[in-house]
Amino acid sequence: MAKKFVKISLAVKFRLLIGIAAVGIILAALVFPWIVMELAAEQQVRHHGEEVARLAQNRWDREHGHSSDVLTDMAELFALDDLSGVRTGPRFVTIKASAALDPIAQKAVRAFQQNLKQDLVVFSGEDEQDEGTHRLFRRIRTEPRCMECHRAPTGDVVRLQPGEFVGMIDLTLPPPPTPKWLPTVRLAFATGGLVAGLLAFILFAAITQRLVLRPVRILRDIADRVADGDLSIRSTLDSGDELQHLGDSFNSMLSSIGSQTNRLRAANRALDLKLGELSEANVALFEANKVKAEFLANISHELRTPLNSIIGFADLLADASDDRIRRYGQNISSSSKSLLAMINDLLDLAKIEGGKTTVRLDKVSVSGTCQTLVTLIQPLADQKQLSVRLDLAEDLPIITTDGGKLQQILYNLLSNAVKFTPANGGITVTAGLHKPQIVSIVVADTGPGISEAEQNRIFEKFYQADSTLAKQSTGTGLGLAIAKELANLLGGRLTVASSPGAGATFTLTLPVDPKPANGADAADSTDSDPR
Repeated sequence: MAKKFVKISLAVKFRLLIGIAAVGIILAALVFPWIVMELAAEQQVRHHGEEVARLAQNRWDREHGHSSDVLTDMAELFALDDLSGVRTGPRFVTIKASAALDPIAQKAVRAFQQNLKQDLVVFSGEDEQDEGTHRLFRRIRTEPRCMECHRAPTGDVVRLQPGEFVGMIDLTLPPPPTPKWLPTVRLAFATGGLVAGLLAFILFAAITQRLVLRPVRILRDIADRVADGDLSIRSTLDSGDELQHLGDSFNSMLSSIGSQTNRLRAANRALDLKLGELSEANVALFEANKVKAEFLANISHELRTPLNSIIGFADLLADASDDRIRRYGQNISSSSKSLLAMINDLLDLAKIEGGKTTVRLDKVSVSGTCQTLVTLIQPLADQKQLSVRLDLAEDLPIITTDGGKLQQILYNLLSNAVKFTPANGGITVTAGLHKPQIVSIVVADTGPGISEAEQNRIFEKFYQADSTLAKQSTGTGLGLAIAKELANLLGGRLTVASSPGAGATFTLTLPVDPKPANGADAADSTDSDPR
């Protein structure tokens, strides 16, 4: 589940932080005098309790020296009603009666026993019935004059030692009356803190608005206008701080972007001009190529009729009784047939490039086609003492293709293999399933091979490999170009793999059932290396 974030503006964040900081600072400044005032009030209560306890002890000392019943009264509680400001007590408590003391008095006894030098203990707010009361306990020690009566165990007189803790005075003081000036002081504290916080907030907000928020808003507006495409805007901040430096950097960035934009526009205009020139040149080249193709088609068609006539008359001369005339007739016939083959190739290529070649799909047996062409090329191979081996896979399917164009491709490959393979060499024709729904036909020879630099050019028109056998052989340089174009028309692919001195291997891949839209893509997905 994506987290949802609440967007808070920078101004709101500053106001919140400034308000919190102002309140915190003012509270911290008011806490100390408030604590001092409360401590002073508590100290006043403590001082009042000490005075009351001292007066009570002095009176007890006076009465204790003259009363004959005081020894029995030491185990009892008594009150002095004429002591002002005392709610209960003071009362005298002996240590022996500590078992009957309340928990607060017991805590006082333990405090006196733990600290022998402490004579006064004060407990504030520990009375469950009245949390505002203060209880004071003052230690009573034996003095030298007490030894007159308590020196020896005679009768019921208690035996005491000098300075011994014999009792304590218990005073319970009510909450001190609130001074009339205290509410006024507290109200003044609260009002002063509120006014100071409000003034601090307003002052800090104004300073932040002028020094931080306004420059940031200006830079944001500039960035928005730049995002809208206005590169002419510039920052005019003059605050002399980091925000001005940021604005200057922003201006430098805009200047750089403007310069780069101008250069890009100039480059785009130049590219547009070049593109226009290239488009015009492309149109001119297309028209020239079209005229060339039409010219080749027309001239080839016009030349075929007289060439056929020349070949016919040359064949008649070949039957003459005169050896010289018969030899001339054979030369004329051979040259005319070569010229006719070239014209036929030019005519086929012109039709392919002009898009006038039609593909007639039919069920074709790859095995039968390969066997027919090997039988057809065998006499030419026998003249050079070449071995021709045919290797057909048993699972070769019947494919859908143009049988005539397939034969033309394979005949071109086989005739080239015979032409460029030296005597006593070998030619191998292999056919099989290269991939599911893809048939491959491989024609390999033991000729001189083709260098890597020439492998990309042998499919060009009128190009012949630079080798001794190529120079000795006659050809137009159009056979492989036509075979390549025909393979593409059939939705297949024609590739070559070779190296100098290791022969050449041509691989034709064809789909078993070509699709009109993606048949070529299916064939192009095959590997080009048959090895």
